[in-house]
Amino acid sequence: MSDVPAGAVLDALPDATAVLDRAGNILLVNHAWRMFAADNGGQPEITGVGVNYLDLCARSAAAGCPEAVQAGAGLHAVLDGDSMHVELEYPCPSASANRWFLLRITALPGTFPGAVTSHVNITRRKMAEQALAHQAAHDPLTGLANRVRLHATLDAALARPVTRVASSGVGLLYLDVDGFKPVNDRYGHAAGDEVLQSIAHRLRAQVRPQDTVARVGGDEFAVIAPRVNGTALEGLVTRLRAALNRPHLIHGGLVRVPVSIGSYLAAPRDPAAAALDAADQAMYAAKRRE
Repeated sequence: MSDVPAGAVLDALPDATAVLDRAGNILLVNHAWRMFAADNGGQPEITGVGVNYLDLCARSAAAGCPEAVQAGAGLHAVLDGDSMHVELEYPCPSASANRWFLLRITALPGTFPGAVTSHVNITRRKMAEQALAHQAAHDPLTGLANRVRLHATLDAALARPVTRVASSGVGLLYLDVDGFKPVNDRYGHAAGDEVLQSIAHRLRAQVRPQDTVARVGGDEFAVIAPRVNGTALEGLVTRLRAALNRPHLIHGGLVRVPVSIGSYLAAPRDPAAAALDAADQAMYAAKRRE
C-alpha cells in the first residue's frame, strides 16, 4: 500500500479536490478537478497548480459572489489554525444546469501543513430539498402560495423599513368565491377545480412580479401588494374585479362565478393578524353590498 502514488489516490476521489500549502497556493489537483475546469471553460493558469486559492476567492467575491467571501474566510480560518474543518454550500449554475456544491476545507497537518479542499456535487439533494420546501409553501391545485407562505410573506412585508414614497404601505386583498358551491353541486368537483385554477391564473395575470397571490382556503384567495398607496390598491381591485367577472367555460357553457373582494392598506409595522382580519372584514362588507 505504501507504494501507491499519492497522485493516484487523489485521482481516485470522485469530488474535485485540491491540496493547498499554508499560504493557500494550490500544490496538487485531482482528475475530477481538472475535468470540471475543462468542462466549464477553466484554464490551468487560472484554476490549476500554482494558483493561490485565496486569490481565486477574492476574484469571485469582487465579481459579486457572496459565497466566495465565506469560502475565503473559512479557508483563512483553517490555514491559520483556528479551525480544523469548514463546510459551505453554494450554488454553481451554468447555462444548462442549476448546480449546487458543498465545499469542504480540511486542515492538513504534518511536515507540510496546509489544507485540502473538496467540492462535492449536492445538486440532487438540494433539488429535493427545494421541491419539498416548495410543496410545503404552495397549494398543490393552483400552485399559489398557501396560508403558511402568505403569513410569512406578510410578516416580512410589514417588517420592512418605511420607504420615502408618500403614503406607501402594504396592500392586502381578501377574496371569496361566492358561487363556488353551486358549481361543484351542478358540474362536479373536477369542474370546480378547473374554476379555481382559472381564478388563480387570472389573479396572477393582474398583479406585479413583487406581489404574492395565495389560496388560503377552499374557495378563498388573498393578495399581498407591498409598497403601494391607496390609489394603486384601488386600481388593482378594479382590474381584478374586471378579470374575475368574466364567465368561465364549464361543460361547453359560459358560467359566471362571482367573487367578493375586500381590501386593506396596512401601514408598515402593523400587526399581520390585524391586517388580515381587516381585509377579511372588508371582504364580508363587500359581499353584503353585492
